[in-house]
Amino acid sequence: MPIFNQKKWVAGISAAAISLCAFAAPAAHAEVAPLAETLSVKVQVNTELIQFPDAQPFIDDQGRTQVPVRFVSEELGYQVDWSRLSDGQINVQLKNDAGKTLTLETGKTMAMVDGKAEAMDTAAVLRDGRVYVPLRFISEAKGIRVQWDSSNFIAILNEDGNYHAPAWYAPRMKLVSTFTATAYSADPKENGGYGAVDYFGNPLKVGTVAVDPSVIPLGTKLYVEGYDFNGLPVGGMFAEATDTGNALKGNRIDLFVPGTREELKKFGYQQVKVYLLP
Repeated sequence: MPIFNQKKWVAGISAAAISLCAFAAPAAHAEVAPLAETLSVKVQVNTELIQFPDAQPFIDDQGRTQVPVRFVSEELGYQVDWSRLSDGQINVQLKNDAGKTLTLETGKTMAMVDGKAEAMDTAAVLRDGRVYVPLRFISEAKGIRVQWDSSNFIAILNEDGNYHAPAWYAPRMKLVSTFTATAYSADPKENGGYGAVDYFGNPLKVGTVAVDPSVIPLGTKLYVEGYDFNGLPVGGMFAEATDTGNALKGNRIDLFVPGTREELKKFGYQQVKVYLLP
């Protein structure tokens, strides 16, 4: 869809004025509590929030937190060894300096703890070529208590034996409405000849959203969910309204997606929910 970014040289002046009204949402906007399907899982050890640079924790079908096995070795002090089985599953062996050993197999709910069989309430998982293990089982096997904070969607490991407040608080989101979404690329033909930059001159990236500024002021931080397209985060994404388009009127938004114009035609028109973030 053609995007017309007019007079980008005034962006600096416009941004100051826009910031005054960035969250002027209609009074009828409903308050929406953080939901499992719209927020990623966080993990905290004592008071430290753990960063996961690549593979992210998730909640499995049994409602249990799964963490990449790399986390287990780096944060919980286990040495990790693994082997691929004939059926394609992974056998994982964990051992710490105190001599405790755990053996798990992806897809199986039975584990060996110090040579004794123990049932788990969920199995280790092989997902996207990575091994994930049940956080609670692994932690409690080492004697570490786990708090689950459902309000902030965070698992807190009390490794020092003390309870801790969450180091991360889930943002409260205001539902704007259901919008019709399209997708656009970095092709200059879709950007008023300006190339791969938004209205403010910033490089286009996943999370860039073009809007009608009379509905969503430029500079507004958003959460968008409900789309279905390769190249965008699964489930939903944090975004920012930093672009405009001459065809965007009313409840219409345009999501930047890496790819060619031809590839993005497959996105079509999709109905998405848009939330304002504080």
